[in-house]
Amino acid sequence: SRPRVAPPPRCWLARPHHWWRLSLCMLLLLSPGTGTGLLATRGLDRSRQGPPPGAASASAQPVAGDSLAAPSRLGIPRVVFLPSGGGGDDLSEFDLPPAPREGEYGSALASPLAGEYADWGSLARLPPAQLRGSDLNELLQPDSVQRLRFVVSPMEAYGALFRWDTVFAGLRDLHAAAWAEVAEAHGLPFDAEDSDRTVGRRPEIAVTQVFRWQPALDDWGVAQALSYEFCEALGRRFSSYAFEPRPGAVRLLTLLNEYQVPCCLCSELDERSLSDKVEAADMARFFQASICAEDGAETAEQAYLASCVKLRRPPARCVVFEDSPQGVSSAKEALAKAVALVGKHPAYEMMHADLRISSLEDLTLMAIRELFSGEEPR
Repeated sequence: SRPRVAPPPRCWLARPHHWWRLSLCMLLLLSPGTGTGLLATRGLDRSRQGPPPGAASASAQPVAGDSLAAPSRLGIPRVVFLPSGGGGDDLSEFDLPPAPREGEYGSALASPLAGEYADWGSLARLPPAQLRGSDLNELLQPDSVQRLRFVVSPMEAYGALFRWDTVFAGLRDLHAAAWAEVAEAHGLPFDAEDSDRTVGRRPEIAVTQVFRWQPALDDWGVAQALSYEFCEALGRRFSSYAFEPRPGAVRLLTLLNEYQVPCCLCSELDERSLSDKVEAADMARFFQASICAEDGAETAEQAYLASCVKLRRPPARCVVFEDSPQGVSSAKEALAKAVALVGKHPAYEMMHADLRISSLEDLTLMAIRELFSGEEPR
């Protein structure tokens, strides 16, 4: 039999499934690292080519929206696009830095709201009547440093807003007695239930929109005179009255301060009277901010929004403690959570509150935390 002769060996380049190796070799040989690569001759490697003839040296600087070839590990240029904010000096072989997350302060300034809120200080300079809860929810989001701190202390991301009557007892009775004295002196009709709606409002607004006394509706000067008499009557009673904290208020405020939850006290009193009475009750150490008559808040909703600005917490991350249906409605209008203190008003009148309690002693820290359990952190 004839011996079998082995066929001559074929070159590996002749096999079709090895052609990709030849392509890779040619690509590496013609890379811009040699200075004579094919890609470099087509002008994609701008980092190695100088400015075109007749162009100024400043034209070599990258501009917004332009493309730039950034070298990779293999020496192959990779075309990237510069963001509209400029840059290009610190380009690396990795991806560009991520854009600010939606809701952060930097991205908020790039939104259409930048015309109204140029910086953080502009919020403090705005009157409470021009504040909007939806805008504050966007602009008061924590920055990257605060986010890291909130990971360590989660409760610090929230804020607590207290009406005066939820911490101290007796102010509504003083208001009712002062309005009753003014109404009796001028022979005007008076309803004790209407006096509850005047708490948190300017006296002129209470005269014209709550009591609707006819002489004040016809003449604004009469409304101012009645308001001045009310302030005098309230001042005489207020100066001699010693306020005491409600049951459970000291325990709750101590717990909130222990977990670094900022607290704000909202009242329609002037700043001096507010500070004197709070210090006399030994409660000043619990509050990091306060809202008084000098802040210009005409309604309870405006007072809550101004409190969020002072605490630097978005309204969606704040809880308001109220004891009246009107106050709960104001808290919901400010886009904040509402905890209703049942007692002066029955529970069925405050069904729109997020939580109803009979006393501050019944409230726990986990109950406050569960109010925000359904929201995703931003």
